[in-house]
Amino acid sequence: MSSVQPDTGLPVYHLRVENFGKVAAADVRVGSFTVLAGPNNTGKSFVSKLLYSIFSALNVDLPRVRVSRLVSRLTQQMTSLHDELPTTECLRRVAREMEQVALSYSSREIDSLDEVVRQLNLKTSKVKSLVDKATQALHDGAILPTERLSFRRTEFVLSVLQDELPQLSALAEASDLRTFSLAELQYRTTQALILNFQVPEVASLAGDGDRELLVDVEDLLRLVANRDGVDLSAPDPVAVRPMDIQNLVYIESPVYWKLFDALKDLRRLPSFVRPRRGRHRLTGVPDYFYHLADTITHKYTGEMSFPNVYRQLVQEDMINGRVAISESGDIVFEEAGRSFPLVTAASGVANIGFLAMLIERKVIDHGTMLFIDEPETHLHPAWQVVVANALFQLAREGVRVVLATHSLDIMKWLEVHIKNNPSDEEYVALNRFPNPSLDENLSTKLAGIKDDLTKPFVDLYMRGL
Repeated sequence: MSSVQPDTGLPVYHLRVENFGKVAAADVRVGSFTVLAGPNNTGKSFVSKLLYSIFSALNVDLPRVRVSRLVSRLTQQMTSLHDELPTTECLRRVAREMEQVALSYSSREIDSLDEVVRQLNLKTSKVKSLVDKATQALHDGAILPTERLSFRRTEFVLSVLQDELPQLSALAEASDLRTFSLAELQYRTTQALILNFQVPEVASLAGDGDRELLVDVEDLLRLVANRDGVDLSAPDPVAVRPMDIQNLVYIESPVYWKLFDALKDLRRLPSFVRPRRGRHRLTGVPDYFYHLADTITHKYTGEMSFPNVYRQLVQEDMINGRVAISESGDIVFEEAGRSFPLVTAASGVANIGFLAMLIERKVIDHGTMLFIDEPETHLHPAWQVVVANALFQLAREGVRVVLATHSLDIMKWLEVHIKNNPSDEEYVALNRFPNPSLDENLSTKLAGIKDDLTKPFVDLYMRGL
Protein backbone atom coordinates (compact mmCIF):
# COMPACT_ATOMS: atom_id res chain seq x y z
CA MET A 1 0.00 0.00 0.00
CA SER A 2 1.77 3.12 -1.20
CA SER A 3 -0.93 5.80 -1.27
CA VAL A 4 -4.46 6.70 -0.25
CA GLN A 5 -7.43 7.37 -2.52
CA PRO A 6 -8.72 10.99 -2.53
CA ASP A 7 -12.00 11.82 -0.79
CA THR A 8 -12.72 8.21 0.21
CA GLY A 9 -9.49 7.82 2.18
CA LEU A 10 -9.25 4.22 0.97
CA PRO A 11 -5.82 2.69 0.36
CA VAL A 12 -4.37 1.93 -3.05
CA TYR A 13 -2.76 -1.50 -3.39
CA HIS A 14 -0.08 -2.86 -5.72
CA LEU A 15 -0.27 -6.48 -6.87
CA ARG A 16 2.72 -8.29 -8.38
CA VAL A 17 2.13 -11.64 -10.12
CA GLU A 18 4.54 -13.91 -11.96
CA ASN A 19 3.85 -17.10 -13.92
CA PHE A 20 0.12 -16.82 -13.30
CA GLY A 21 -1.88 -18.38 -16.12
CA LYS A 22 -1.41 -16.28 -19.26
CA VAL A 23 0.35 -13.56 -17.26
CA ALA A 24 4.12 -14.00 -17.35
CA ALA A 25 4.68 -10.97 -15.13
CA ALA A 26 2.43 -8.07 -14.15
CA ASP A 27 2.26 -5.13 -11.76
CA VAL A 28 -1.35 -4.15 -11.13
CA ARG A 29 -2.60 -1.06 -9.32
CA VAL A 30 -5.84 -1.45 -7.35
CA GLY A 31 -7.76 1.71 -6.49
CA SER A 32 -11.35 2.91 -6.28
CA PHE A 33 -12.07 2.35 -9.99
CA THR A 34 -9.70 -0.38 -11.15
CA VAL A 35 -9.74 -1.20 -14.86
CA LEU A 36 -8.08 -4.31 -16.31
CA ALA A 37 -8.18 -3.67 -20.06
CA GLY A 38 -6.78 -5.29 -23.17
CA PRO A 39 -7.47 -7.92 -25.84
CA ASN A 40 -8.99 -11.33 -25.18
CA ASN A 41 -6.95 -14.08 -23.56
CA THR A 42 -4.41 -11.78 -21.91
CA GLY A 43 -5.17 -12.61 -18.26
CA LYS A 44 -7.64 -9.88 -17.25
CA SER A 45 -10.29 -12.23 -15.85
CA PHE A 46 -7.60 -14.36 -14.22
CA VAL A 47 -6.28 -11.35 -12.31
CA SER A 48 -9.76 -10.14 -11.31
CA LYS A 49 -10.60 -13.60 -9.89
CA LEU A 50 -7.26 -13.62 -8.12
CA LEU A 51 -7.99 -10.26 -6.48
CA TYR A 52 -11.45 -11.43 -5.44
CA SER A 53 -9.99 -14.59 -3.91
CA ILE A 54 -7.31 -12.67 -1.99
CA PHE A 55 -9.61 -10.03 -0.54
CA SER A 56 -12.33 -12.54 0.35
CA ALA A 57 -9.71 -14.56 2.25
CA LEU A 58 -8.41 -11.48 4.07
CA ASN A 59 -11.70 -9.82 4.87
CA VAL A 60 -12.49 -11.76 8.08
CA ASP A 61 -11.41 -11.85 11.69
CA LEU A 62 -8.84 -14.61 11.10
CA PRO A 63 -8.41 -16.08 14.63
CA ARG A 64 -12.15 -16.19 15.30
CA VAL A 65 -12.88 -17.76 11.93
CA ARG A 66 -10.17 -20.37 12.54
CA VAL A 67 -11.61 -21.38 15.92
CA SER A 68 -15.13 -21.62 14.47
CA ARG A 69 -13.97 -23.69 11.50
CA LEU A 70 -11.94 -26.19 13.51
CA VAL A 71 -14.67 -26.62 16.11
CA SER A 72 -17.39 -26.93 13.49
CA ARG A 73 -15.50 -29.59 11.55
CA LEU A 74 -15.11 -31.68 14.69
CA THR A 75 -18.57 -31.22 16.18
CA GLN A 76 -20.30 -32.04 12.88
CA GLN A 77 -18.96 -35.55 13.22
CA MET A 78 -19.83 -35.74 16.90
CA THR A 79 -23.45 -34.69 16.33
CA SER A 80 -23.99 -36.83 13.23
CA LEU A 81 -24.69 -39.96 15.29
CA HIS A 82 -28.36 -40.84 15.78
CA ASP A 83 -28.16 -44.01 17.86
CA GLU A 84 -28.67 -44.06 21.62
CA LEU A 85 -25.41 -45.58 22.79
CA PRO A 86 -24.10 -43.92 25.99
CA THR A 87 -20.91 -42.90 24.17
CA THR A 88 -22.74 -41.02 21.43
CA GLU A 89 -24.92 -39.10 23.88
CA CYS A 90 -21.79 -38.00 25.75
CA LEU A 91 -20.19 -36.91 22.48
CA ARG A 92 -23.22 -34.84 21.55
CA ARG A 93 -23.18 -33.12 24.93
CA VAL A 94 -19.49 -32.24 24.67
CA ALA A 95 -20.06 -31.03 21.09
CA ARG A 96 -22.69 -28.57 22.32
CA GLU A 97 -20.26 -27.31 24.96
CA MET A 98 -17.52 -26.81 22.38
CA GLU A 99 -19.87 -24.97 20.04
CA GLN A 100 -20.82 -22.61 22.88
CA VAL A 101 -17.16 -21.79 23.52
CA ALA A 102 -16.59 -21.06 19.83
CA LEU A 103 -19.76 -18.94 19.68
CA SER A 104 -18.66 -16.94 22.73
CA TYR A 105 -15.34 -16.21 21.04
CA SER A 106 -17.01 -15.25 17.75
CA SER A 107 -19.39 -12.86 19.54
CA ARG A 108 -16.48 -11.46 21.62
CA GLU A 109 -18.00 -12.58 24.93
CA ILE A 110 -14.61 -14.25 25.29
CA ASP A 111 -11.93 -11.97 23.89
CA SER A 112 -8.79 -13.93 24.73
CA LEU A 113 -7.51 -16.66 22.45
CA ASP A 114 -5.61 -18.14 25.42
CA GLU A 115 -8.88 -18.60 27.30
CA VAL A 116 -10.54 -20.21 24.29
CA VAL A 117 -7.57 -22.56 23.90
CA ARG A 118 -7.76 -23.51 27.58
CA GLN A 119 -11.50 -24.28 27.48
CA LEU A 120 -11.41 -26.16 24.18
CA ASN A 121 -8.40 -28.16 25.28
CA LEU A 122 -10.40 -29.42 28.26
CA LYS A 123 -13.30 -30.41 25.97
CA THR A 124 -10.92 -32.07 23.53
CA SER A 125 -9.47 -34.17 26.35
CA LYS A 126 -13.00 -35.35 27.19
CA VAL A 127 -13.65 -36.33 23.58
CA LYS A 128 -10.34 -38.20 23.34
CA SER A 129 -11.13 -40.13 26.52
CA LEU A 130 -14.59 -41.08 25.23
CA VAL A 131 -13.19 -42.17 21.88
CA ASP A 132 -10.46 -44.26 23.48
CA LYS A 133 -12.89 -46.01 25.85
CA ALA A 134 -15.45 -46.73 23.14
CA THR A 135 -12.81 -48.05 20.73
CA GLN A 136 -11.33 -50.29 23.41
CA ALA A 137 -14.81 -51.61 24.31
CA LEU A 138 -15.37 -52.59 20.70
CA HIS A 139 -12.03 -54.40 20.49
CA ASP A 140 -12.62 -56.18 23.81
CA GLY A 141 -16.03 -57.43 22.66
CA ALA A 142 -17.78 -55.52 25.43
CA ILE A 143 -20.45 -54.22 23.07
CA LEU A 144 -23.74 -56.11 23.38
CA PRO A 145 -24.93 -57.94 20.23
CA THR A 146 -27.99 -55.66 20.09
CA GLU A 147 -25.72 -52.62 20.04
CA ARG A 148 -23.23 -53.76 17.39
CA LEU A 149 -25.20 -52.54 14.37
CA SER A 150 -25.51 -49.05 15.86
CA PHE A 151 -21.89 -49.07 16.88
CA ARG A 152 -20.64 -49.69 13.32
CA ARG A 153 -21.68 -46.16 12.40
CA THR A 154 -20.22 -44.91 15.69
CA GLU A 155 -16.99 -46.75 14.96
CA PHE A 156 -16.62 -44.91 11.64
CA VAL A 157 -17.21 -41.52 13.26
CA LEU A 158 -14.75 -42.37 16.01
CA SER A 159 -12.09 -43.12 13.42
CA VAL A 160 -12.77 -39.70 11.83
CA LEU A 161 -12.57 -38.04 15.23
CA GLN A 162 -9.18 -39.65 15.82
CA ASP A 163 -7.98 -37.84 12.68
CA GLU A 164 -9.67 -34.53 13.51
CA LEU A 165 -8.69 -34.22 17.16
CA PRO A 166 -5.04 -33.29 16.49
CA GLN A 167 -6.25 -30.36 14.41
CA LEU A 168 -8.18 -28.92 17.33
CA SER A 169 -5.56 -29.95 19.86
CA ALA A 170 -3.14 -27.77 17.89
CA LEU A 171 -5.00 -24.83 19.36
CA ALA A 172 -3.14 -25.51 22.58
CA GLU A 173 0.10 -24.98 20.71
CA ALA A 174 -0.95 -21.56 19.36
CA SER A 175 2.02 -19.74 20.85
CA ASP A 176 0.89 -16.39 19.50
CA LEU A 177 -2.02 -14.82 17.67
CA ARG A 178 0.12 -13.99 14.65
CA THR A 179 1.11 -17.60 13.91
CA PHE A 180 -2.44 -18.76 14.54
CA SER A 181 -3.89 -16.14 12.18
CA LEU A 182 -1.32 -16.80 9.47
CA ALA A 183 -2.28 -20.49 9.39
CA GLU A 184 -5.91 -19.55 8.80
CA LEU A 185 -4.99 -16.98 6.15
CA GLN A 186 -3.03 -19.59 4.23
CA TYR A 187 -5.93 -22.04 4.45
CA ARG A 188 -8.51 -19.47 3.34
CA THR A 189 -6.41 -18.09 0.49
CA THR A 190 -5.61 -21.57 -0.81
CA GLN A 191 -9.24 -22.69 -0.67
CA ALA A 192 -10.48 -19.45 -2.27
CA LEU A 193 -8.14 -19.89 -5.24
CA ILE A 194 -9.00 -23.57 -5.68
CA LEU A 195 -12.77 -23.06 -5.50
CA ASN A 196 -12.99 -19.82 -7.49
CA PHE A 197 -10.79 -21.14 -10.28
CA GLN A 198 -12.09 -24.73 -9.93
CA VAL A 199 -8.65 -26.32 -10.02
CA PRO A 200 -7.36 -29.29 -8.02
CA GLU A 201 -4.46 -27.33 -6.50
CA VAL A 202 -3.05 -23.80 -6.56
CA ALA A 203 0.00 -24.93 -8.57
CA SER A 204 -2.39 -25.72 -11.46
CA LEU A 205 -2.73 -21.96 -11.99
CA ALA A 206 0.93 -21.61 -12.99
CA GLY A 207 1.47 -20.86 -16.65
CA ASP A 208 4.72 -22.83 -16.62
CA GLY A 209 4.36 -25.85 -14.38
CA ASP A 210 8.12 -26.12 -13.91
CA ARG A 211 8.34 -22.67 -12.30
CA GLU A 212 6.93 -21.17 -9.13
CA LEU A 213 3.81 -19.04 -9.17
CA LEU A 214 4.16 -15.76 -7.28
CA VAL A 215 1.42 -13.50 -5.91
CA ASP A 216 2.50 -10.49 -3.87
CA VAL A 217 0.11 -7.80 -2.61
CA GLU A 218 2.22 -5.06 -1.09
CA ASP A 219 1.81 -4.83 2.70
CA LEU A 220 -0.81 -7.61 2.75
CA LEU A 221 0.53 -11.02 1.74
CA ARG A 222 3.01 -12.92 -0.40
CA LEU A 223 2.15 -16.35 -1.81
CA VAL A 224 4.46 -18.77 -3.60
CA ALA A 225 3.06 -22.00 -5.03
CA ASN A 226 4.66 -24.98 -6.74
CA ARG A 227 4.08 -28.71 -6.97
CA ASP A 228 5.20 -29.13 -3.37
CA GLY A 229 2.47 -26.87 -2.02
CA VAL A 230 1.79 -23.27 -0.99
CA ASP A 231 3.91 -20.99 1.16
CA LEU A 232 2.23 -17.80 2.38
CA SER A 233 3.61 -14.98 4.48
CA ALA A 234 2.05 -11.74 5.70
CA PRO A 235 3.52 -8.74 7.55
CA ASP A 236 0.72 -8.65 10.14
CA PRO A 237 -2.13 -11.13 9.54
CA VAL A 238 -3.81 -10.21 12.83
CA ALA A 239 -4.30 -6.53 11.97
CA VAL A 240 -5.20 -6.98 8.30
CA ARG A 241 -8.81 -6.22 7.39
CA PRO A 242 -8.22 -4.59 3.98
CA MET A 243 -10.27 -1.59 2.95
CA ASP A 244 -13.02 -2.30 5.50
CA ILE A 245 -14.98 -4.28 2.89
CA GLN A 246 -18.59 -4.95 3.88
CA ASN A 247 -19.27 -7.39 1.07
CA LEU A 248 -17.52 -8.79 -1.99
CA VAL A 249 -19.49 -9.30 -5.20
CA TYR A 250 -18.27 -10.95 -8.40
CA ILE A 251 -20.49 -10.62 -11.49
CA GLU A 252 -19.66 -12.66 -14.54
CA SER A 253 -21.67 -13.74 -17.57
CA PRO A 254 -25.47 -13.27 -17.41
CA VAL A 255 -25.70 -16.91 -18.55
CA TYR A 256 -24.95 -17.92 -14.96
CA TRP A 257 -28.02 -16.09 -13.74
CA LYS A 258 -30.23 -17.44 -16.50
CA LEU A 259 -29.25 -20.90 -15.25
CA PHE A 260 -29.55 -19.82 -11.62
CA ASP A 261 -31.89 -22.59 -10.44
CA ALA A 262 -30.00 -25.40 -12.16
CA LEU A 263 -26.61 -24.24 -10.89
CA LYS A 264 -27.97 -23.70 -7.38
CA ASP A 265 -29.26 -27.28 -7.32
CA LEU A 266 -25.93 -28.61 -8.62
CA ARG A 267 -24.30 -27.81 -5.30
CA ARG A 268 -26.92 -29.87 -3.47
CA LEU A 269 -26.54 -33.02 -5.56
CA PRO A 270 -25.33 -35.92 -3.40
CA SER A 271 -21.79 -37.15 -3.78
CA PHE A 272 -21.24 -40.88 -3.71
CA VAL A 273 -17.55 -40.48 -3.04
CA ARG A 274 -16.57 -39.35 0.45
CA PRO A 275 -13.68 -36.88 -0.01
CA ARG A 276 -10.72 -36.92 2.33
CA ARG A 277 -10.46 -34.13 4.86
CA GLY A 278 -9.62 -30.82 3.23
CA ARG A 279 -10.82 -31.86 -0.21
CA HIS A 280 -13.79 -30.46 -2.09
CA ARG A 281 -15.78 -31.65 -5.06
CA LEU A 282 -15.15 -29.52 -8.15
CA THR A 283 -18.41 -28.84 -10.00
CA GLY A 284 -17.10 -26.41 -12.61
CA VAL A 285 -19.11 -23.58 -11.03
CA PRO A 286 -16.89 -21.05 -9.20
CA ASP A 287 -17.44 -20.39 -5.52
CA TYR A 288 -18.06 -16.67 -6.07
CA PHE A 289 -21.28 -17.58 -7.91
CA TYR A 290 -22.59 -19.44 -4.87
CA HIS A 291 -21.53 -16.64 -2.52
CA LEU A 292 -23.57 -14.13 -4.52
CA ALA A 293 -26.44 -16.59 -5.01
CA ASP A 294 -26.72 -16.93 -1.22
CA THR A 295 -26.42 -13.18 -0.69
CA ILE A 296 -29.18 -12.09 -3.09
CA THR A 297 -31.78 -14.33 -1.45
CA HIS A 298 -31.75 -12.15 1.68
CA LYS A 299 -33.62 -8.93 2.23
CA TYR A 300 -31.98 -5.97 3.95
CA THR A 301 -33.47 -3.08 5.87
CA GLY A 302 -33.09 0.58 5.02
CA GLU A 303 -33.07 2.58 1.81
CA MET A 304 -30.87 1.70 -1.14
CA SER A 305 -27.63 3.66 -1.09
CA PHE A 306 -27.43 4.60 -4.78
CA PRO A 307 -30.93 5.47 -6.07
CA ASN A 308 -29.58 7.73 -8.84
CA VAL A 309 -27.42 4.94 -10.25
CA TYR A 310 -30.35 2.55 -10.00
CA ARG A 311 -32.58 4.91 -11.97
CA GLN A 312 -29.92 5.22 -14.69
CA LEU A 313 -29.93 1.47 -15.19
CA VAL A 314 -33.70 0.94 -15.30
CA GLN A 315 -34.71 4.01 -17.33
CA GLU A 316 -37.59 3.43 -19.75
CA ASP A 317 -35.55 3.65 -22.94
CA MET A 318 -33.29 0.84 -21.73
CA ILE A 319 -34.53 -2.37 -20.10
CA ASN A 320 -38.06 -1.03 -19.45
CA GLY A 321 -38.58 -3.37 -16.50
CA ARG A 322 -36.69 -4.86 -13.58
CA VAL A 323 -34.96 -8.05 -12.56
CA ALA A 324 -36.29 -9.31 -9.23
CA ILE A 325 -36.44 -12.29 -6.89
CA SER A 326 -39.84 -13.99 -6.89
CA GLU A 327 -41.59 -15.24 -3.75
CA SER A 328 -40.41 -18.74 -4.62
CA GLY A 329 -36.79 -17.55 -4.78
CA ASP A 330 -36.40 -17.54 -8.59
CA ILE A 331 -34.76 -14.72 -10.55
CA VAL A 332 -37.38 -13.21 -12.86
CA PHE A 333 -37.82 -10.27 -15.21
CA GLU A 334 -40.83 -8.07 -14.47
CA GLU A 335 -42.32 -5.95 -17.24
CA ALA A 336 -45.70 -4.22 -17.59
CA GLY A 337 -47.12 -5.95 -14.52
CA ARG A 338 -46.09 -9.42 -15.69
CA SER A 339 -43.31 -11.71 -14.53
CA PHE A 340 -41.16 -13.88 -16.80
CA PRO A 341 -38.31 -16.32 -16.12
CA LEU A 342 -34.99 -14.50 -16.56
CA VAL A 343 -33.99 -17.02 -19.24
CA THR A 344 -36.59 -15.46 -21.56
CA ALA A 345 -35.10 -11.95 -21.27
CA ALA A 346 -32.48 -10.66 -23.70
CA SER A 347 -28.94 -11.16 -22.38
CA GLY A 348 -28.23 -7.41 -22.42
CA VAL A 349 -31.39 -6.75 -20.41
CA ALA A 350 -30.41 -9.48 -17.96
CA ASN A 351 -26.92 -7.99 -17.64
CA ILE A 352 -28.07 -4.48 -16.77
CA GLY A 353 -31.12 -5.60 -14.84
CA PHE A 354 -29.09 -7.88 -12.60
CA LEU A 355 -26.69 -5.06 -11.69
CA ALA A 356 -29.68 -2.82 -10.88
CA MET A 357 -31.23 -5.56 -8.74
CA LEU A 358 -28.06 -5.81 -6.64
CA ILE A 359 -28.32 -2.08 -5.92
CA GLU A 360 -32.05 -2.29 -5.20
CA ARG A 361 -31.63 -5.23 -2.80
CA LYS A 362 -28.70 -3.42 -1.09
CA VAL A 363 -26.20 -6.14 -1.94
CA ILE A 364 -24.15 -3.36 -3.54
CA ASP A 365 -23.87 -0.85 -0.72
CA HIS A 366 -21.34 1.50 0.82
CA GLY A 367 -18.24 -0.55 1.55
CA THR A 368 -18.90 -3.16 -1.16
CA MET A 369 -16.08 -4.36 -3.40
CA LEU A 370 -17.60 -5.10 -6.81
CA PHE A 371 -15.83 -7.22 -9.42
CA ILE A 372 -17.46 -7.22 -12.83
CA ASP A 373 -16.09 -9.21 -15.76
CA GLU A 374 -16.80 -7.85 -19.24
CA PRO A 375 -19.94 -5.80 -18.47
CA GLU A 376 -20.09 -4.93 -22.18
CA THR A 377 -21.24 -8.47 -23.01
CA HIS A 378 -24.43 -8.35 -25.14
CA LEU A 379 -24.65 -4.53 -24.85
CA HIS A 380 -24.59 -2.12 -27.76
CA PRO A 381 -22.33 0.97 -27.40
CA ALA A 382 -24.96 3.29 -25.91
CA TRP A 383 -25.75 0.83 -23.12
CA GLN A 384 -22.06 0.19 -22.50
CA VAL A 385 -21.62 3.91 -21.84
CA VAL A 386 -24.52 3.90 -19.36
CA VAL A 387 -23.04 0.95 -17.47
CA ALA A 388 -19.53 2.45 -17.43
CA ASN A 389 -20.89 5.74 -16.10
CA ALA A 390 -22.94 3.91 -13.45
CA LEU A 391 -19.91 1.92 -12.28
CA PHE A 392 -17.80 5.05 -12.03
CA GLN A 393 -20.46 6.79 -9.97
CA LEU A 394 -20.50 3.81 -7.61
CA ALA A 395 -16.72 4.09 -7.26
CA ARG A 396 -16.94 7.81 -6.45
CA GLU A 397 -19.49 7.05 -3.71
CA GLY A 398 -17.45 4.42 -1.88
CA VAL A 399 -17.84 1.15 -3.80
CA ARG A 400 -14.56 -0.44 -4.82
CA VAL A 401 -14.99 -1.42 -8.50
CA VAL A 402 -12.70 -3.82 -10.36
CA LEU A 403 -13.64 -3.95 -14.04
CA ALA A 404 -12.18 -6.37 -16.60
CA THR A 405 -12.97 -5.29 -20.17
CA HIS A 406 -11.95 -5.40 -23.82
CA SER A 407 -14.51 -2.78 -24.86
CA LEU A 408 -13.19 0.07 -26.99
CA ASP A 409 -16.40 1.99 -26.23
CA ILE A 410 -15.80 1.82 -22.48
CA MET A 411 -12.20 2.95 -22.97
CA LYS A 412 -13.37 5.88 -25.10
CA TRP A 413 -15.95 6.78 -22.48
CA LEU A 414 -13.23 6.78 -19.81
CA GLU A 415 -10.98 8.99 -21.96
CA VAL A 416 -13.74 11.53 -22.57
CA HIS A 417 -14.86 11.48 -18.94
CA ILE A 418 -11.35 12.19 -17.62
CA LYS A 419 -10.88 14.94 -20.23
CA ASN A 420 -14.07 16.64 -19.04
CA ASN A 421 -13.43 15.89 -15.32
CA PRO A 422 -9.66 15.96 -14.78
CA SER A 423 -9.92 15.60 -11.00
CA ASP A 424 -11.57 12.19 -11.44
CA GLU A 425 -8.31 10.75 -12.78
CA GLU A 426 -7.26 10.19 -9.16
CA TYR A 427 -9.97 7.53 -8.76
CA VAL A 428 -8.77 5.50 -11.75
CA ALA A 429 -6.27 2.64 -11.57
CA LEU A 430 -5.90 1.67 -15.24
CA ASN A 431 -3.95 -1.50 -16.07
CA ARG A 432 -3.02 -2.37 -19.64
CA PHE A 433 -2.91 -6.07 -20.49
CA PRO A 434 -0.97 -8.15 -21.33
CA ASN A 435 1.71 -7.74 -18.66
CA PRO A 436 0.69 -4.39 -17.12
CA SER A 437 3.27 -2.21 -15.38
CA LEU A 438 3.17 0.79 -13.06
CA ASP A 439 5.47 2.96 -15.18
CA GLU A 440 3.09 4.47 -17.78
CA ASN A 441 0.73 7.35 -17.03
CA LEU A 442 -3.01 7.20 -17.69
CA SER A 443 -2.91 8.91 -21.09
CA THR A 444 -0.18 6.59 -22.36
CA LYS A 445 -2.05 3.52 -21.12
CA LEU A 446 -5.32 4.68 -22.70
CA ALA A 447 -3.62 5.26 -26.04
CA GLY A 448 -1.94 1.86 -25.92
CA ILE A 449 -5.14 0.04 -24.99
CA LYS A 450 -7.06 1.72 -27.80
CA ASP A 451 -4.33 0.74 -30.28
CA ASP A 452 -4.42 -2.86 -29.05
CA LEU A 453 -8.21 -3.09 -29.33
CA THR A 454 -8.48 -1.43 -32.75
CA LYS A 455 -5.57 -3.28 -34.36
CA PRO A 456 -7.67 -6.25 -35.64
CA PHE A 457 -10.13 -3.86 -37.32
CA VAL A 458 -7.36 -1.71 -38.80
CA ASP A 459 -5.58 -4.78 -40.18
CA LEU A 460 -8.82 -6.05 -41.73
CA TYR A 461 -9.60 -2.62 -43.17
CA MET A 462 -6.16 -2.33 -44.74
CA ARG A 463 -6.46 -5.79 -46.31
CA GLY A 464 -9.77 -4.71 -47.82
CA LEU A 465 -8.31 -1.70 -49.61
